[in-house]
Amino acid sequence: MFGIQATGNGHITRSIELYNLLKEHPDLEQMDVLISGDNSSLEVPFPICYQFKGLTFSYGKKGRISIINSFRKTSWWSFWKAIFTIPFKQYDLIISDFEPITLWGARLFGVKSVGLGNAYSMQSKNFPKMGLNAKLTKYGSKLMCPAKEKVAMHFKKFDEYIFNPIIRKEILEAKPVDENFFLVYLISFTDEELMNVFQEIRFSKYRFVLYSKVATQQYQFENITVKPINKETFTKDIIRCSGVITAGGFQTAAESLHLGKKLFVVPIKSQIEQLANAKVLAEMGVTTSKELNPFLIKYWIENAHPTQCLFENELQQMMDYILLQVKAA
Repeated sequence: MFGIQATGNGHITRSIELYNLLKEHPDLEQMDVLISGDNSSLEVPFPICYQFKGLTFSYGKKGRISIINSFRKTSWWSFWKAIFTIPFKQYDLIISDFEPITLWGARLFGVKSVGLGNAYSMQSKNFPKMGLNAKLTKYGSKLMCPAKEKVAMHFKKFDEYIFNPIIRKEILEAKPVDENFFLVYLISFTDEELMNVFQEIRFSKYRFVLYSKVATQQYQFENITVKPINKETFTKDIIRCSGVITAGGFQTAAESLHLGKKLFVVPIKSQIEQLANAKVLAEMGVTTSKELNPFLIKYWIENAHPTQCLFENELQQMMDYILLQVKAA
């Protein structure tokens, strides 16, 4: 079984790459996919055997997660129903991209499992120290997605179980160009908040392509092109843009670094994983900010230089490592 958490588009993006590689493995006779969460805007291009609402993040204003709304929207009934209706014992192995149902099912029914995700990097003793909140988050992540064996990825390799980011084939094969516009991908902010910033007079001579979580069709407003979230158009735009303004999520930042795009990161407030990502990125020379600061953004546009990291494709090594851990278990 392959469990995928759909609380963000990054999980879906990298899971597509993993799924395609897993399907080619000679020992694989059958693979069932489980997806939980409903925050992803991307379609999944392979069959889904189980789908549950599960964990859901709800965003408020000014780039902040609404803890109360997130708790309310999380379907605890759906979680426990899945645990006691899915025949976990029929599977030889469960691989989970930080998906809680599959990892708890594996733990309760004694099935071999491997947890996979960026967040597991924070459990390394060598990961940069983040204070008390990070310790609470680390223990919280162990509770939410308990994985005895884990495979992580990050911008830097802090431990032997940490690999390079999973970069999509389209990005690995791309020839980046600069067509003089900036890609904005900040779905924790409302469209109104973003439009108010990027239509300021100080930005009038710059072009922005803003990806919206609510827009259903593309439209133009002064110097801003607003587009609905779409994998194909997003891929084209990140390859063609001058720079990327995004949150502290892992996948978009990794692809921006690989393409050599200059990067401005505004991590979601109180989201420790994103704050940790931003800290590592800052150490690498990437501009980060706690707020969507127009003055700092303009300075970044005019003065910042790109930080490029050509991440070697380690998908095969990652799969070998997963299988090695299972055999050793």
